[in-house]
Amino acid sequence: MVPDASAVVLEYHLEEPVRLDRPALYSQVERWTVSVLAVPAAGEARVQIGYANLLIFNLAPGADIGDLTDRVSGTWLSGHDGVARPERHVLLLDRLWLSPDWRGQGLGPVVAAAAIERLGRGCDLAACYPAPFEDLDPQPDVRQRAVEVLGRIWSKVGFTEWNDGVWMIDLSTDDVHAALVALIDARTVASH
Repeated sequence: MVPDASAVVLEYHLEEPVRLDRPALYSQVERWTVSVLAVPAAGEARVQIGYANLLIFNLAPGADIGDLTDRVSGTWLSGHDGVARPERHVLLLDRLWLSPDWRGQGLGPVVAAAAIERLGRGCDLAACYPAPFEDLDPQPDVRQRAVEVLGRIWSKVGFTEWNDGVWMIDLSTDDVHAALVALIDARTVASH
């Protein structure tokens, strides 16, 4: 049974080292964690029901997002060197996880849209790679069906398939706030 909640609260956390021994630079990679907390209708304490990991890449002139990845492992480099003045900013929705009791209610796209709207200010685009990160049946067709379902879910936020499984939102033209309003309205209609 899904707990009753009147709202969710998103708590944003960024750990950002500031060097004191040299001029301040923009961090190349901002690593944000967003905690998803349910606010029970009866006024009980908030409870964490999920989280999202988002990265913001601050790219120097001529830099490419691929410059910030380890080509072998696919992991993001720390980007400690920083940049004097970034030219472009790209947001990556790296992971969104909800407790199983809270899945299937349209909450994931609401959290994604709200976090992208908040953290995507000044970013040129948002990207995601809709794929399961929890253990699944190892059969390729099971994974492919999961990827297709996740693609349909993220399209509700405004993501469109771009290339090699990566989905994008052009934040200069797409209205993430309008998507958030529509997602919340759809949840309200479904609950009545």
